[in-house]
Amino acid sequence: MDNVSGSDRFKRFGAGCMLYALFYTFCLYHNASGITYPFFAGGTLWFFGHYTKELQSSSADGKKAFNNYFLMVSVLAAGTLNCLTDSGVLIFFNKVLMYTLFFIWLLQMSHDISGWSIGESAKAILRIISGSVGRCTCLISDMWAAKMLAPVQKDKKEDISGRRHKVISIVIGLVISIPVVFFILLLLGNADALFFELIDNMVSSMMHIDISDDIVDILIKPAVRVVIVFCISYGIFSYCTDKKRVSEIDDIASKQPARFDVYIAITVNAIVAVIYLIFSFIQIFGLFLGKMQLPDGFTYAEYARKGFFDLLFVCVFNVVLVLCTLRYFNASKALKHILTLISGCTYIMIASSAFRMVMYIKEYNLTFLRVFVLWALLIIAVIMAGVIFSIYDSGFKLFKYIVITFTVGWLCFSALHPDYWIARYDMSREADMYYLTHSLSLDAVPAYIGADEFVKEGHINQVNERIKEKENGLRSFNVSRAFAKFLITYRMF
Repeated sequence: MDNVSGSDRFKRFGAGCMLYALFYTFCLYHNASGITYPFFAGGTLWFFGHYTKELQSSSADGKKAFNNYFLMVSVLAAGTLNCLTDSGVLIFFNKVLMYTLFFIWLLQMSHDISGWSIGESAKAILRIISGSVGRCTCLISDMWAAKMLAPVQKDKKEDISGRRHKVISIVIGLVISIPVVFFILLLLGNADALFFELIDNMVSSMMHIDISDDIVDILIKPAVRVVIVFCISYGIFSYCTDKKRVSEIDDIASKQPARFDVYIAITVNAIVAVIYLIFSFIQIFGLFLGKMQLPDGFTYAEYARKGFFDLLFVCVFNVVLVLCTLRYFNASKALKHILTLISGCTYIMIASSAFRMVMYIKEYNLTFLRVFVLWALLIIAVIMAGVIFSIYDSGFKLFKYIVITFTVGWLCFSALHPDYWIARYDMSREADMYYLTHSLSLDAVPAYIGADEFVKEGHINQVNERIKEKENGLRSFNVSRAFAKFLITYRMF
């Protein structure tokens, strides 16, 4: 991949980036979970895939760390799930997953990441993101270079070039005039009430909007969004076409970290392992088997509630501890055995945390956070299995394993609509209807079928108001909200 000049870069990517910015704004402006989201995901993959084919380096032509189809299908799945749910938490993490997988896919286009570690891959992704944002300013210099270095045409080509030049100049003038006209009209409208009323009536009759209320949301904010997306997408291509920057990422990834003496790691991890063994003994006999007496003033529910978040953090810490030890210390059989022991104790901690959470749920019902914690524990348990494999097999593709685990795990979790199951479980017990109807998303509405208190206490009207607030035309059509509206409209309760 050779360096691309600013003039050539603008000619190659400028028009495409502008079209993509318009497409992005149309799909997502004031529309975080509408039917346009899967189209946005597919359009983004097509747009960047189309341009990055010619940017791939020879180092990326070898064995891929990921199957591109897995990454692309996962991005499309996450985008599709956004228009199937009303849960803000699910929508947010679907977006996080989408963009994470997108940048892994983009990184793989220009680098052979099959042998990279988790840290190297994360650093490279952050470099692409920060570098792309930093290169947004290249747009101005590239536009100027494209204009100044444009070849002079002769004969008929000169006339065509001249006409194109006039059209381009007129378009530039119109673009510049928009903010100028808005600025002047706002000042003059504020200065004279009759003039403001005249302009307001003209705009309202032509566009059916209230200029005083809607002009910012309908015109100014979308225009700003288009400019930002245009600059960022252009910055991505500007960074990816810079051979020097790409080489720097490869050089950083190829450097082997300094290895410290193995006895340091053995000492630290052995001490940690002894503490974990004592703790695991207490969990087995005190919590699981109930053979030990609880401290004074504690019920089993309170005892469970006090520990599961701390244990969740320790489980995550153990994964990081084992990975850092494998990465930065020399290997030895003794160290591998100690790390395996720590991993085994981690499974006991996972079981303890899950056991505590189940006890607490039986006492105080389900919430989204409690379900999310159980899901996180399951994912950590699966990841820990990969970590154990990597202890004994240095060639194990742990980064790929973790990404696939998180991706498949989250897509399944999101597709199951946990709010529905939370409401269904809680309503089978003594449920707090106010919490269910105000804190959970509209995904939970089908669980209210047959619940008299849902209708009698007026919660159905409040849910109906929430549906109306989120309705905003065809772009914002959402399957979960549409199904909830159908159930309420046709009185399925």
